[in-house]
Amino acid sequence: MWGVPSVNDLGPVIVTGISDGAVYAICALGLVLTYKTSGVFNFAHGAVAAASAYVFYQFRDRDHMPWGLAAVLALLVVGVIGGLLLERMSYALAEAPTVMRVVATVGLLVGLDSLLTAIYGASTIAFKNFLPQSPTRVGGVNIAASDFITLALAIVATVGLYLFFKRSRLGVAMQAVVDDPDLLSMQGISPVVVRRLAWTIGSCFASVSGMLLAPEIGINVSYLILLIIVAYGAAAIGLFSNLPLTFAGGIIIGVGINVLGQELSGSHSIAILSLAPNLPFLVLFAVMLFVPSRLLIEQGVRRVRRLRPMPTFKPQTVGVSMAGFALLAIIVPLVAPAYDINDYTAGLAFAVLFMSLALLTWTSGQISLCQMAFAAVGASTFGHALAAGFPWLLALLVAGLIAMPMGALVAIPAIRLSGIYLAIATFGFGILVERLFFTSFLMFGNQYAIRTPRPHLLGLNLTGDKGYYYVTLSLTALCCVLVLLVRRSRLGRLLRGLADSPTALAAHGANTTITRVFVFCISAFLAGIGGALLAGVTQSGSEATYDFSVSLAMIAVLAFCWRLPILSPFIAAFLYQVLQVYPFFRDATVLKYDGVAFGILAIGVAVWPGLGSIRSSGRAQERDQRGSPVLARSAPVHREKVLT
Repeated sequence: MWGVPSVNDLGPVIVTGISDGAVYAICALGLVLTYKTSGVFNFAHGAVAAASAYVFYQFRDRDHMPWGLAAVLALLVVGVIGGLLLERMSYALAEAPTVMRVVATVGLLVGLDSLLTAIYGASTIAFKNFLPQSPTRVGGVNIAASDFITLALAIVATVGLYLFFKRSRLGVAMQAVVDDPDLLSMQGISPVVVRRLAWTIGSCFASVSGMLLAPEIGINVSYLILLIIVAYGAAAIGLFSNLPLTFAGGIIIGVGINVLGQELSGSHSIAILSLAPNLPFLVLFAVMLFVPSRLLIEQGVRRVRRLRPMPTFKPQTVGVSMAGFALLAIIVPLVAPAYDINDYTAGLAFAVLFMSLALLTWTSGQISLCQMAFAAVGASTFGHALAAGFPWLLALLVAGLIAMPMGALVAIPAIRLSGIYLAIATFGFGILVERLFFTSFLMFGNQYAIRTPRPHLLGLNLTGDKGYYYVTLSLTALCCVLVLLVRRSRLGRLLRGLADSPTALAAHGANTTITRVFVFCISAFLAGIGGALLAGVTQSGSEATYDFSVSLAMIAVLAFCWRLPILSPFIAAFLYQVLQVYPFFRDATVLKYDGVAFGILAIGVAVWPGLGSIRSSGRAQERDQRGSPVLARSAPVHREKVLT
């Protein structure tokens, strides 16, 4: 179709791919290292790399330091000091449920993103290459010295880490510390020292990868974070545990992106052209779908505490509360300024989206980081159905129904996986949908938007802001009823059992596979409805509204809004969408640092229970710091012998 490429054509592309792959490998090695030793999969790994690039830029370009000194200082600030701070966070998360580990790292991601953008701006900063570029001709291909250096660094790091884990006592201890630090301390090795070393090395790897990528793409926090996410594919090839395979995965992905990009460059299809840059996410999702689950061992699950069951209320209490809330919601357009009504309407749409997430996370114990992908499918389907002449309500129903097969598709890894691997699978799926399908004719198309006009219902013109608000309010109320019916049905009881103990549920004869599929389908249906309602606010569904980063933020927001099936989604929607209508939250300084405040709050909510357990177990922590309790007891005797 595109012809057979010659070796001369592919040579430079392969060399570039190997160089890029070496950077991905360095980043992925750090990610795997910290996950293996703490059980915390750091979704903020890319933000750490971006922070290093900015600190390097600050020292080298703004403070005019030699690049070597600037690099060492960046490594010290971000890699060493940052690694020590991350170790403290991971220690507080040692017994946290998986969802809280995700919330903490997402909070760190958002906080660093906001802080770096506030300080350095959102524009891309050009960054000159600091490594030597003198070419060497090998096999008819010119290879820059920087490519040799990058590849050598990746190889040395991989071999060094592999030998360290296999041959050294401390390396073996790093692999044991995640599951039983007390047992490790009895061997005379301090778990605190082991954790600090692991996080410092992992953060240094992220720091180095950020500095190496900066000259290639410029310094932009969003670009760097997204590019570092490419390393997730390399980590997936290494099954999030095998270091040599992780290195090979980085090289494979780097070469694959470059070669595939050149091979497909002659196509006129945006979908085909987007295959190359999205290869890592295809690999990531494929690993989650097809690799045997026994090979994907979740780290640190032995120490994880369960979430408490969601509280239940009497039907009378629920009815009175919903009636009071409905009355308050009805009068909002009557007292709110006209220019704020659309924000309240968007808040109702987000309440439906948060309901869909709460049903998965709090009721069934599943994790989804792709709710906005479901919402985007609903919005685009809604627009296409309206354009085809469907009645407005029927188009809305179709939007929810079309999202359900996607929910069933995501349920496939949920059947096989749990915990952090399910979170990674849904995260990869959300990115794939956005980057492969958003710009296709199936969704928003080349114009990146699709018309979603407001309705005329029962002879009433509801295209105005107030009219559409009441339409959205009525449909949101129906979604609340649906969620309550599910919770009170046999399916709701099965979902609560699934959250508590899937093994016990299966032992009682329940089909957990069907239960998981049902809850993902219902969640996708609600998210599709919420996405369509959100598109009606602006009457134009835009791909930017359904960015994958919103899915990450949603689970963090929901986490600090308690765990109530209906009230929590409305509180989360208010905080996420409606709060901005108030003057204080429109202040320039508040807008500039709101992500930082969000990140601090998310981290605090996630680690607070762990901090409480640390404070209540001071004796255990003291023993952990000393190392072996046997040595600690014998230390006074030893000192007496020395003195005598």
